[in-house]
Amino acid sequence: MRNLINSGNLPNIGNLISAGGTFRTAVTCCPSTTGPAYLPFLTGCFPGTVNIPGIRWLDKEEFFRRKWGLMRYRSYNGIEAPLLNNDLPQYRPTIFELFERPLNIYSLITRGLAKGRNLTAKSKLFHYLHAHLTDDWKAVDAHAFKYMMLAIDSDPDFIFAVFPGVDCYSHLNHPFHEKTISAYKFVDFAVGEATKKLQLQGRLDNTLIIIASDHGLTATYIHLDLAKFLQRRKINTLYYPMIWKWRPRASVMISGNALGHVYWLDNHPGDGAPADDITSACSELLQRREIDLLISRNGAGKIGIESARGEAAVEFSDGRYLYRPGTGDPLGYGGPLGPLDSHESLAQTVDSEYPDAMVQIAQVFGSPRCGDLIVISRNGYDLRRAFEWPEHHASHGSLCREHMTVPVIYNQTGWRPGPMRTADLFNTMLKWAGKPTIENTDGDALI
Repeated sequence: MRNLINSGNLPNIGNLISAGGTFRTAVTCCPSTTGPAYLPFLTGCFPGTVNIPGIRWLDKEEFFRRKWGLMRYRSYNGIEAPLLNNDLPQYRPTIFELFERPLNIYSLITRGLAKGRNLTAKSKLFHYLHAHLTDDWKAVDAHAFKYMMLAIDSDPDFIFAVFPGVDCYSHLNHPFHEKTISAYKFVDFAVGEATKKLQLQGRLDNTLIIIASDHGLTATYIHLDLAKFLQRRKINTLYYPMIWKWRPRASVMISGNALGHVYWLDNHPGDGAPADDITSACSELLQRREIDLLISRNGAGKIGIESARGEAAVEFSDGRYLYRPGTGDPLGYGGPLGPLDSHESLAQTVDSEYPDAMVQIAQVFGSPRCGDLIVISRNGYDLRRAFEWPEHHASHGSLCREHMTVPVIYNQTGWRPGPMRTADLFNTMLKWAGKPTIENTDGDALI
């Protein structure tokens, strides 16, 4: 996005910056996947904090507690998507519950919106299904623009608008495909028209505009289907949409296609190591070129990280994080780090190949619904092929720099400088609007 701005391809966003705005880079959350990665914007919390560890997940406690039940597993990529609002803890308010006249356009998270204030509640299913069948996401972005312009006229105090074209054309083609670039340009057009309207209404100087992404993307050329990998080794595996399995021994839940939660179903939570054939399959995974990291619990407050570069551990206790290399340095931090608090950890790792990884690993494993093992693919590869139509040519979800860093652009200056997370925007928006900030979130107000 910075390159497009500097080359003059996004003139309206460029003007917003040159007229007293700011362009900076933020770190998103793990998994860096649409849905979970909206949570920092709309709740101020990481996915693990609100027990939504992925776009798909399994709850082992519920799975063993009952043979049938709505809370055993979930995929927000389909008909279960509306359940995300109910899955969020009630004690964690969404930003829609904290404004008086909020409006939403295409967000997956809508809890707190009064009737009529979710402008795409009735049309989203049709628009997204049509785009999925025709590969025409220009029409969805055009509708987002139409609804946004109508929203500005309806006296809102907060608008959350999603333009999915950049993400979807990246998946369909390539992150730098001409259709993807056209989608960036359409966002720029929408920003220009919105600022013109606000200027004509005399409201621009009293409006905070933030342009941000929930995740990055990298091109994908080769698929390793993680569920099929286990199936071929005679490990009966539950995965979406094949969720009706007799006596499954494992479950694979993919997020963004570059991250997979793997659950061992031979035993209850905390009942010991997996069987020998499962351990052997994990060892084989580690040797494959498609795999970057294997991450798993390794005792209380300790999380093991394995890669072809060796083994290390992340330890978390009393709000402090420690990275301890063992046989190697899989995160490439150059040696041990910590103990560090959350802010120090971000500052120490923000320029690395795995920015904020200590905090992000700890938060996602803090979710009771997190997998026993997290598998992360290398860039250029992903972890899902079966039932993935159309085929994905770009992926995200992992801890790598290209997936975890995102642009944040706003028409303000003077905010606290330094490394930031997308989770910081939640309390920043509340404070800017003169509202009380929310304690015990994962972000801080930047003003």
